[in-house]
Amino acid sequence: MDAKSQWLSTMLISLCLGGIGGWLAAQQQLQQPIARLNLVTPVFVLDRAKLIQSIPPNASQEQMAKIVDDWQGQAKKLSDAGYLVIDSTAVVAAPADVYVQHQTR
Repeated sequence: MDAKSQWLSTMLISLCLGGIGGWLAAQQQLQQPIARLNLVTPVFVLDRAKLIQSIPPNASQEQMAKIVDDWQGQAKKLSDAGYLVIDSTAVVAAPADVYVQHQTR
């Protein structure tokens, strides 16, 4: 085996071993945070008061029922996906990004 091919094979083996070592180190470092994340139930807050305020004053009973049904459907979808869904009246303090925004159509 000449020096050039020996140098190339040494570099290839080093590259493979370095990649495997880096992957194993990353797995070891991420193992604890991922396990901790599995213990946390994600929470979403639905603001019923804001929903009611967003209903136009001249809305018909059917429109109001559709808005409330959409709201409950959104809560059901989140619940089915594994999220804890609470009403804003139960919240003492929460970051703004956990609130579910009502989408008007």
